Amino acid sequence: MDILSNPHIFSNLVLSFTSLFIFFRYFNQQPAITKRLWGIFLFSISLVALTDLLVYAGVQSLEKLREIVVAGEMTLGAFCLVSGSWCLIMRYKGGHYLFFSTLGLGLLLFYCITWFGVEYVGLIIKSLCILITLLISCVGLASRQKSALWVVFSMMLLALSTKSGRLPIPMDPVDINHYMMVLSLICVGRAVRDQYKILF
Repeated sequence: MDILSNPHIFSNLVLSFTSLFIFFRYFNQQPAITKRLWGIFLFSISLVALTDLLVYAGVQSLEKLREIVVAGEMTLGAFCLVSGSWCLIMRYKGGHYLFFSTLGLGLLLFYCITWFGVEYVGLIIKSLCILITLLISCVGLASRQKSALWVVFSMMLLALSTKSGRLPIPMDPVDINHYMMVLSLICVGRAVRDQYKILF
């Protein structure tokens, strides 16, 4: 089977590669805590995409693992997104307390979701984290930070990706979701690149 002939596999491959590329291309110069927080967020997306790719390629035994990594991306990954955005936009050099509290809360919610089998709650948590990140970005926009504008674009695309089934685009909703997440991650890279630039 030619894996590139399946559009779902190809879009997963693009998403996985993009998330890794954005991390290694833009986050090398970031403080250690910020780099770790964004790393968890980006690697969780990459792991979900890779697992999804393998399931679509015919490895059905990974179906349960996919549910687990998706729950991790919607809880631990989402919390790391909020803390990472705070550090990036507020130019806050986070310490070990911020890192481990974010990790602890994300893992606790991940455990609760997987233990009680309520994976749909992860969507609520992820949506809430996107909203909080948008609010952080608005604070950054008030101080005319260009990076905050890129994060706003990123969160808008990330929010739209969760509603991919309702968008009037002639493409499978799964692929729309993946490509919108790719655009969202590109905006994250631009936010890091323009961290110290001022709007107008």
